Amino acid sequence: MDISIRILTSDDAERFQQLRLHGLKATPEAFGSSFEEEVDLHSSEIRRRLDALPNAVFGAFADNKLVGVAGFAANPKTKQKHKGQLWGVYVDEGWRGRQLGKRLTQAVIDHARHHVDILHATVMAANISARTLYLDLGFTVFGLEEDALRIDGKSYTDEFLRLDLR
Repeated sequence: MDISIRILTSDDAERFQQLRLHGLKATPEAFGSSFEEEVDLHSSEIRRRLDALPNAVFGAFADNKLVGVAGFAANPKTKQKHKGQLWGVYVDEGWRGRQLGKRLTQAVIDHARHHVDILHATVMAANISARTLYLDLGFTVFGLEEDALRIDGKSYTDEFLRLDLR
């Protein structure tokens, strides 16, 4: 099956929100945001976020169905405009094992090269597959935060990653 990767637009807002909410519910430890924080976001806010270039959300599509996403956010602060953030990487459970996470992350990296010098990412330290993916793509660990997230009383450690795009 042919799977295409492209930047999402405001026309994709409903599909994006459905997949994002599914990911937040299915793997809450993989995200800094929670389902409860995002479930009531108005569609106009989601559309605005999807059209806020140079920020971008990339989607993986299989037969016009959105099955994976990865986002890029440029830092708006004057002294930090040289840095951006990889965020929200998620592939639906049924579509894992097909290199979609890698393809989506690479699309973000390629996009980020035109806008920033440094790309940051955060990964839950225990998420070996995501951590391995990022390290294989050239990210390096520059920090660790124990007890970064708490979900239902359980603590999770995050690693901070950096990719120099120069």
